[in-house]
Amino acid sequence: MIIATDLDRTLLPNGKQPYDGSMGLFKEIVQDKEIVLTYVTGRNLSLVRKAIKKFDAPLPNYIIAQVGTKIYYRKKTRFREDKNWIDHIRSSTKCWSIEKFRKALAHIPDIKIQEKIHQNDFKLSYYLNDLSKSRLINKEISHIVQSICPDAVLIFSIDERYDIGFLDILPQEATKLAGLEYLRKKMQIPKEEIIYCGDSGNDILPLVAGYKSIVVKNAIPQVKKAVKLIVRHREINQSLYIAKGDKKLNGNYVSGIIEGLAYFNVIND
Repeated sequence: MIIATDLDRTLLPNGKQPYDGSMGLFKEIVQDKEIVLTYVTGRNLSLVRKAIKKFDAPLPNYIIAQVGTKIYYRKKTRFREDKNWIDHIRSSTKCWSIEKFRKALAHIPDIKIQEKIHQNDFKLSYYLNDLSKSRLINKEISHIVQSICPDAVLIFSIDERYDIGFLDILPQEATKLAGLEYLRKKMQIPKEEIIYCGDSGNDILPLVAGYKSIVVKNAIPQVKKAVKLIVRHREINQSLYIAKGDKKLNGNYVSGIIEGLAYFNVIND
């Protein structure tokens, strides 16, 4: 079984909502069960390592990093990049051109390009400071990006701590979902043996892909609403669990993951 989880404000208790101290329990669960733990995150490898140390999180078997554009596997305590994933992205996205995207988007005043540390050859990322304009801006940028490269996608997410939006332009074959599917097929694990945990806009694709899915209680309302609508439309409601919190666990962050694992009978209540 694969447990794949977003990091910030899903596994990691770094949001506005209270944390109940349940990371230790999650580490015990991962150690006791035959679980392939996979972190699926917008962070780069260096920032993932810092998060693991800061929050005393368990070492994963795999890391799908930078919103799906990088994949790492663990050898003892070291992480190695999966170069085959880069080859796959490159061969499946012939029209990809960061230079063309940047030039075409330079006239849009409401977005600001993110720091170099958040970019790579297959990820172009911007900040959106005025969230009230997110729908119009997303529509405009998507149209521009698709006109340049039909194999590219725009992924939008929100950091509620700072009330700021993130816009990631990625190859269609290099999203969080695409990276997870690559690993799943590589390990020959059926979809029914995947549990995906998330909280934000860039988690929506894997949350509604037909895996068992857990949305933590502290997820933003727009994400909960969107995910519920999509799974209802696809008639896969039974695959989704939205954490509520109870007397033992408050449902926020890693606590919500544990609550969902109990719901899917991975652990006992």
